[in-house]
Amino acid sequence: MQMQTFYKRAPSLLDLKCLVQMWLRHRPADVACNCCGETVSLRMYGIPPRINAVCPSCGSLERHRLLKSYIDRNAENLDLKTVLHFAPERTVRRFLEERAGTYIGCDLFPHGDLIKINIEDMELPDNHATFIACSHVLEHVNDGAALGELWRVLKPGGMAVLMFPIIEGWDRTFESDEVTTPADRQRYFGQFDHVRWYGADARERIRAAGFTLEEYTAAEPDVSRLGLLRGEKIFLCRKPLPS
Repeated sequence: MQMQTFYKRAPSLLDLKCLVQMWLRHRPADVACNCCGETVSLRMYGIPPRINAVCPSCGSLERHRLLKSYIDRNAENLDLKTVLHFAPERTVRRFLEERAGTYIGCDLFPHGDLIKINIEDMELPDNHATFIACSHVLEHVNDGAALGELWRVLKPGGMAVLMFPIIEGWDRTFESDEVTTPADRQRYFGQFDHVRWYGADARERIRAAGFTLEEYTAAEPDVSRLGLLRGEKIFLCRKPLPS
C-alpha cells in the first residue's frame, strides 16, 4: 500500500523537482518593459512555465507588451477614439485609457467600474465604438456570435484588435461538442474554460464576419528588446467603410 501511495505521488514530486531545476537554471532577461517604462529582469510565468514572461514591476505579459508596441507605432488608430475593452487587464487598460477619448471597460462578470456586457449579445447600439480590444476572450465563447457582434458595434473604418491562442501548424481549428467537462477542456484545449484551439483557419472566421484583416507579428529586434513570444500575432480587423 505504501509503494502504491508513493507511485501515485511520484509524478507531482518529479514535476516539483523539474520546476526547481528550471528556476535555478533560469537566467532572467533584462528588457525595457514598454508597459511601465522600467528596465527589469523578466520572470517565469504560466502553466507550463514560460521563461522571460512576466514583468515583476507591472505584471505585463508578452502579449501585453506586443499590443503596447503596436499602439505606440499606430497611435492614430486609438487616440481620442471611443474604445471598448473586453476583460480588461490592468496593465493594458492603463495605456489604452490614457489615449482614448471615451474608454469602456467591460466583462461578463464585471467588478469595480467595469460594465457588464456579453460579447455574444451586446446591449450596445450599432456603430458604437471606434476601437475594440479583445485579447484572449474568443477561445472562451461562441466566436461566431461574438465576431458578428464585434462587427456590428464597430464603426465603419474602425478597428478591432484580436488576440487568442493559435497553433499555426494546424490548418483547422479544433473544437468538439463532446468536450464539455472542465477536465476534458483542460486536456484538449489547455484550460478548463476554453472551448477550442484555433488553427490557421481563424483568419477565415474573422473574414466571414465581414472584417478585412491585417496582422502584426512579434519579430526581432522587438522580441529580445521587449521580451515577446516569437511569432505571436495581433489580428487587426477593420470594418470597411461603405462603398
